Amino acid sequence: MIDANQVAQGAMANGFSQGQAMQMAQQAMMDNAMLQMMNQVEQAVDDEMDKIENMTEGDLAKIRANRIKEMKKKAEMQQEWQNQGHGSVTKITDQRDFFAATKKSEKVIALFNRESNRWGKVMKEHMVNLSARHLEARFIEVDAENAPYITDKLNIYMLPTIVCIKGNKVHRQHNGLDEIDGSGKYSTGMLEYLLHTDEMLDEAPLYDQEMREEEEELAELDLDD
Repeated sequence: MIDANQVAQGAMANGFSQGQAMQMAQQAMMDNAMLQMMNQVEQAVDDEMDKIENMTEGDLAKIRANRIKEMKKKAEMQQEWQNQGHGSVTKITDQRDFFAATKKSEKVIALFNRESNRWGKVMKEHMVNLSARHLEARFIEVDAENAPYITDKLNIYMLPTIVCIKGNKVHRQHNGLDEIDGSGKYSTGMLEYLLHTDEMLDEAPLYDQEMREEEEELAELDLDD
């Protein structure tokens, strides 16, 4: 470990100003903190390796059993979600079906739209893609003209509008495209990320993939330069 006080004193003894000496001392403290963190990480890795090396057949059998149990539970949950209408975008034609859907599913992402709205058509295409990938939420589409009571109750004044319903209560609402991309030129991953930050989708793998591809393209451009 580096003694920051000694660094400062040594710097001043060698003709550095007090301000420069302070900066060097601060850098020494930062280096110490980084070294300590690296040592902690290394120790944690060593501890984990020791655990793995000392595992018995019984320990491994327990891990396998727990993993199988988790996979079975996940498969059962996915089947239950599919039975509830998850996995696609359901067109709601009766206002009563809207309330039935929000009561049956814990998470419902509702797209309020109009057939003639081209921005709504684009958003629906993105949602069709996401609904097949994210069974944890139910996606529905509501024709705003056929649901005057609901649109009035939710104060929907712009189309398309996304209403995120969690636990049968409105959790988030996005009127129009401004919170995604006002130009309408947004990707499925961008919409996925918005819904993930809304706590409606568990993960955003499409968005992560798009970011990685963008970083790779930028890296290639730098190499070309």
